[in-house]
Order: sequence, then C-alpha cells, then structure tokens
Amino acid sequence: MSTLPLKAVSRIWGRFNELQIPYYLRVPGFKLYSWIFGVNLQEVGENDLHVYPNLASFFYRTLKPGVRPLDPRHTALLSPADGRVLQFGMIEHGEVEQVKGMTYSLEALLGSDSSKTVHAIQSTPTDTAVSGKAPPKEVLDEETIKADQEFANMNGISYTLPNLFSGPQNQQSSKAASIDASTKSKSASEVEVRADLALGDGSKSSFFSSSPKIPTALHYIVIYLAPGDYHRFHSPTSWVVEKRRHFAGELYSVSPYLQRTLPGLFTLNERVVLLGRWRWGFFSYTPVGATNVGSIRINFDSELRTNSLTTDTAADRAAEEAAERGEPYSGFAEATYAQASKILGGHALRRGEEMGGFQLGSSIVLVFEAPTAQRKSFDEGWEDGEVKGGWRWNVQKGQRVKYGEALGWVEEP
Repeated sequence: MSTLPLKAVSRIWGRFNELQIPYYLRVPGFKLYSWIFGVNLQEVGENDLHVYPNLASFFYRTLKPGVRPLDPRHTALLSPADGRVLQFGMIEHGEVEQVKGMTYSLEALLGSDSSKTVHAIQSTPTDTAVSGKAPPKEVLDEETIKADQEFANMNGISYTLPNLFSGPQNQQSSKAASIDASTKSKSASEVEVRADLALGDGSKSSFFSSSPKIPTALHYIVIYLAPGDYHRFHSPTSWVVEKRRHFAGELYSVSPYLQRTLPGLFTLNERVVLLGRWRWGFFSYTPVGATNVGSIRINFDSELRTNSLTTDTAADRAAEEAAERGEPYSGFAEATYAQASKILGGHALRRGEEMGGFQLGSSIVLVFEAPTAQRKSFDEGWEDGEVKGGWRWNVQKGQRVKYGEALGWVEEP
C-alpha cells in the first residue's frame, strides 16, 4: 500500500473538490451527496445550498447556531467533532490501543524533542510573569529529573511527559528548527482559560512539580469523522496550546476497516500534534489526515501548510532527513505559540471554540492527563471497592457522538 501515490491522489482530489459546480446543479448535487452520506440538511448553516460553489465549501460548512449545545458540566471533556468513537481508555506502559491486540507507542504518535531546550511548560508562565524572571536552569533540570522518575514509576514506561517536550539528551534531533506561528488569543478565551487553570493543577503539568499533587493517569480517545459528518473541529475544554508538531507522513484511509488491519495507522499518517496543558495537567489534540483529505486547517497557526501541492513543507524535509538517519519514527516540523499570550505562554482556547477543520473525513486523537479515583475512607462510609473522584467515561466503543457532547468528566471528590 505504501507504493500507492496516495498523497498525489489526495492533492488531485482536493483540486477537484475546488472546481466550481454549475449553479443549477448545486442543490440536486448536494442533496444527493447528503442522501448518500447521511448529512442532516436541517442543521446546515446556510439554508440556500446555492451559496456553496463547490464540494470543498460544502464539506467545510458551518452549523446553525444552537444545534450543538455544550454539555453544562464544567469538568466535562467535550467531543471535539461529530463522529464515531473508535477506541478509548487508559494508556498503559506508554502504549495506545488501536484495536484489541494491536497497539502503538505514544512517542510514535506525539513525537519527542531530542534537543536540550528547556521549554515554557517546565516553568509556570504565571510565576514567571509575577517574578519578572524565569527560575534558574539548574532548578528546572532538577525538577525535570524528579518528574521523569515520578512519571516512570507511576506509569511504568521508558520515557516521560517531559521528554515529549525536552526529549532524551545527546541524540540528533528528528525535528526541524522551531518557529513561532502565534496569532493573538481571543481576550475572552484567555480570561476563561486563566480562570479554569486557577482551579486546578493546570498552571503547570503535575509531573513538573515536586509538591504533592492529585494522582493522575493518561487517557486517550479516537474519534472518526465520516464523509457526511460536520468537518470543523472544536476545543473540547479550556486549555493552552503551547506548541505544534507537523508530521508529513502518509495519507492512508482511516476507515474502521483499515484501523483493524494496519498496525500503527495513526503514527504513519500525516498529522498535526497540538501539545499543551489543561486544568489537570498534560493535554494533546491530534487531527490525523487521510486519503482524499485535502488539508488540515488550524485557525490560529500562521505557518501551517499540510499536504502541499506546490512545494515541500518543512515537515516533508524533516521526514526525509529522519529517514536518511534511519530513525524509526518520522521527523516533524515544530512551531510554538509562545507569543499568543505572554501570561499563559501559549494560545488560549475556551471550551467549544472552533479550532480548525478537515477537507473530507478523518480522525482526531485526544491524549490527556486526568485524576485517578481514590478509595473512600472509613469515615466517609467506605464499602468494599468503593471509590470517589477521578475520571469517568461517558461513551462506548462504536457510539456516535456530536460536537459538544460529554465524552466523560472528572468527578471531583
């Protein structure tokens, strides 16, 4: 399958989608497409289908206001898009389950930075802003080492969340040099995110602090967007995006069938990994490309270009260099959003805010840190096996979800 020109086919398909449809064919054409793929035309933002000049604009349609209410629970993690839940659960030993009996490594999905740069997530942006200077580098290194040990002991894996940002030392980097791709965060988003982070440990990832923290674990969920689904995606919670990693990768189909048959599918395909933090620590959001997906759009990234037809992207060049060095994982191009908010050190997104979208269908992978359940004490009326607090899933495998619905929530003790 790797010999098939899937990228070229996808680029040609993208150009085909942009061809203007004759005015008189638009309504019957889009109604036929909607009938085949199950599009609910009652939810489409524009009542007059003539306003969509081509397939690409119809794929990227908006919704009518109010058709996707957000779950009111403030600790809920919202579905970022319309789609189907393919897989979800807890990450164990650094492995993400693709299907039963088939896993791929978290490092392969999100990448790791082998440079020795100390990034902003290893210090609290708000602390830096208050003091006027960053903590000494030696202190950051010591905290990073402690954090590595704590995370390894808790999760039984050979690398840590800090390594996803600062990486193993004394190795050649598999990423292109970082650039700043910031655009200004919305003021309302920044206010809401700052208020939400102030409620928990999101001011810095819990693994970067030596002070006692609520025990946490890593969880993941994969949502598949079919061709008939709403193709824009949104923020599932209030969080700060600190950096982006663009993996050029392949463009295999991400259909449920291929996910059952092709190991490590999401680590092979082109994808945009967004890394940051939320109230309970680490948070990542990964839109994954697929065959005939013309592009992945990130609204707040000033530099990102995916599946480029006219020129190689920085991610393409990084992938070629990684292959020449014989590295097991594809290289990536990295960008930061540090200038989006001087206080938060990244781009602030409030729950439900539009982040970008796909051309046609694809998948989104969320990986996030959340509190674990704790046993009740005898004073609280503990019974055998009874626990309190922690993360609670609200979905089942194969379930259809809509943007704004709760995938799960943190049950506060």
